[in-house]
Amino acid sequence: MGNNKAPIKATSPRCLRCCPSPCCGPCVSYCIFDLESAVFDTRHIYQRACRELLASYNRTLPEAVLMQCGPMETPEMAELICRKCSLPIVWEQFLMQLNEHTCELIANPPLMEGVERLVQHLHCNCIGLALITSSKRSLFCQKIRGHEEFFELFDHVLCADEYNQPKPQPDCYLLAMELFCERPPPDCCLAFDGTTKGVQAARDARLQVIMLPDPELPCCYSELATQRLQTLKDFDPEDFGMPYLAPLPEPTPEPTPRSSRVEKRVFTSQLEEEEVRDSTLDEEAPPPEEPAEEAA
Repeated sequence: MGNNKAPIKATSPRCLRCCPSPCCGPCVSYCIFDLESAVFDTRHIYQRACRELLASYNRTLPEAVLMQCGPMETPEMAELICRKCSLPIVWEQFLMQLNEHTCELIANPPLMEGVERLVQHLHCNCIGLALITSSKRSLFCQKIRGHEEFFELFDHVLCADEYNQPKPQPDCYLLAMELFCERPPPDCCLAFDGTTKGVQAARDARLQVIMLPDPELPCCYSELATQRLQTLKDFDPEDFGMPYLAPLPEPTPEPTPRSSRVEKRVFTSQLEEEEVRDSTLDEEAPPPEEPAEEAA
């Protein structure tokens, strides 16, 4: 007797989580984003906060020191700046002032280019989404003000007061993976981070990681990353077995307005009138007077 049951159609991409392709190895079906370096564009806020704070002590931030600060976390950066710039305060006090001033500047930070479109695409295709942040829960709620609807797309949020060891220790990424009820293996997860210590933490958690560093960061600092991208607009989910995301269409140049036949006739008649007027003026102009002969 034939089987009369209709074939089951895989209508939901959620099968990426439950049934990764056996022939291609496990697909990435969970993504973990770092708030400060892969979601919010805060790469230049700390530089601005440092410069303005140092100016209040009549100090400037040397470029060499700024380059050293690139791969550092905030406490390490504060200690280095305080020492190199010979500030009249201890680095712990400078760190506190830096955090306060940064909070003022970061009250409503912009989203990274391409992140909103990518997160919406992943959410619509049932990719598990988690967010990690170096901010405590209270500060996190302040940072996302005005973007609440976007952050509802994330399944889980892990704040700094919910894990013990900061980056480069892998705690935040290990705990973020445990938040997913399916408890996925690391090779089914992909991290997005913009700091060298974040990349180190993700790699120590055995995750693949997309790095979104400051463009001025030397390439040697991103050697551990699976990919280094300028923006998330350049990210291709298919590289990691996730659903296709169509590229943004190229902006269409505005067509140059074409002159109508009437406009051309008017313009031609205007030129003809000007030519007639010029020739008439030439005809009416009196002949030049001959110079008078000098008296003998």
